[in-house]
Amino acid sequence: MLTVDAPQISAPPAASVRDRAVDAAGLAFLHVDRTGLIRDWNPAAERLFGWRREEILGQPLADTLVPPALRAAHSAGFARRLVTGGDGDAIGHRVEMPALHRDGRELRVSMMIDQLGDEGFTAFVSDQTDWYLAQQELQRSNALIGAILQHTTAMISAKDLDGRYLFVNGEFERIFQVTAADMVGRAESEMVSASVAAVGRAHDIEVAETGTAKTVLEEVPFGDDIRQYVVTRVPLTDPDGSVYGVCMIAIDDTARRRSQDVIAAGEQRFWNTVNNAPGMLYQFRMEPDGSTAFTFVSDGCRDIYHLEPEEIIQTPNRAIDMIAEEDRESFVASVLESARTLEPWDWRGSVLRRDGSRRWLYGVSRPHREPGGATVWDGMLLDRTRERDTELDLAAVRGDLDNLVDRLASTSFVVTVEPDAIGGSEPVAALAALVVPEERAGLDELWAAAVRGERVDAGRTGPGGPVHIRMRARRDGARTQVGVACFELGRMR
Repeated sequence: MLTVDAPQISAPPAASVRDRAVDAAGLAFLHVDRTGLIRDWNPAAERLFGWRREEILGQPLADTLVPPALRAAHSAGFARRLVTGGDGDAIGHRVEMPALHRDGRELRVSMMIDQLGDEGFTAFVSDQTDWYLAQQELQRSNALIGAILQHTTAMISAKDLDGRYLFVNGEFERIFQVTAADMVGRAESEMVSASVAAVGRAHDIEVAETGTAKTVLEEVPFGDDIRQYVVTRVPLTDPDGSVYGVCMIAIDDTARRRSQDVIAAGEQRFWNTVNNAPGMLYQFRMEPDGSTAFTFVSDGCRDIYHLEPEEIIQTPNRAIDMIAEEDRESFVASVLESARTLEPWDWRGSVLRRDGSRRWLYGVSRPHREPGGATVWDGMLLDRTRERDTELDLAAVRGDLDNLVDRLASTSFVVTVEPDAIGGSEPVAALAALVVPEERAGLDELWAAAVRGERVDAGRTGPGGPVHIRMRARRDGARTQVGVACFELGRMR
């Protein structure tokens, strides 16, 4: 009987598999020994922290990746882990902490630390900087919105499509003597009479079904008194546009309707708010035949245009004619697109005033279509000239810095890449001449990255010793210009 031995499958060395996996990982990996020196560093760590592997190995973790203000605390915590054998809240758990990029920027990273006994510690690290900044901005926005909601004198609430409360603000709590937590899940009929609740419910259903806001005057009995509220209902929509509820903003209008003095005072407060608001508040109208007009302009137009509100309302083209020639096409296109899609209008451009000065503006508004077909925008124009000047100053500083770097370089030149050559362009001969022949491999990859607009900094060996090659691209119309600077590191010592 013929027997055949089964083939033997030999597994690759575990260390080799592990090393390949670590190098291919999208997370940064580092190994720190018990003296605090970095012993391993994968490509993802190079991208995250800016240090190449050969530069960072053997460097103290505290002096390279820990922000200066935290180094004392880090050293104490590191020593404590050595004494306790690595036990602690951080081991085996994801923790967030500040970290330092090679260029001095502070990052926010998420780190999973594991101990290796006598070999020290390892960690997988991910960049959370953008998420952290976004969370901070979101918290600030939520705090601002929360402050407005809780301190306004308007009653504000939100209900789902079944008419049950999702949210009520502080004024609602004060008026009805309830708490927001108790209101969640309750219906309006539990707060007011059945007849009043039925009227409100009918308005809610109409707003939810039509997807459009509605403002009505409603009367609500409170004991022997009847209060009159101007109630605006707005549909609440998901990102896909589907309505999931209705927001109600109710302003007590009783006193205003009972007293002409209160009416006058309220109107005065309104106009003070409008005219003292930053920028210019306006209402802009486009008829179906394309004719346009401003139907309302706040006093802020004086600062922006050096025009009176009446001048803009009576001669609507006057403000539009002041738009700089190079920005007029984008203005017209943005208005037409907003009118077509009813998406919010958002535009940045400049105007030239009668005295010749230029003001940089940011405009935003939300359109709605009237029954007759006219499109009406209610919005605001903000003067961002100061911010624009600051941006230009920063750009000039960056340009001066680039010029200084070019002057310090031992060799510098600029290469223009035509549009049809960007995809397959090869390094120029002048670039190849900066390094010794045996190190020219890989220059095409660096060159392609620079042409794509990436910042390239690479160390190589030149004919006279170590060199640092710096490449920066900028657009010149349809063409790309790549600035190349070479620094002979031997001369800098």
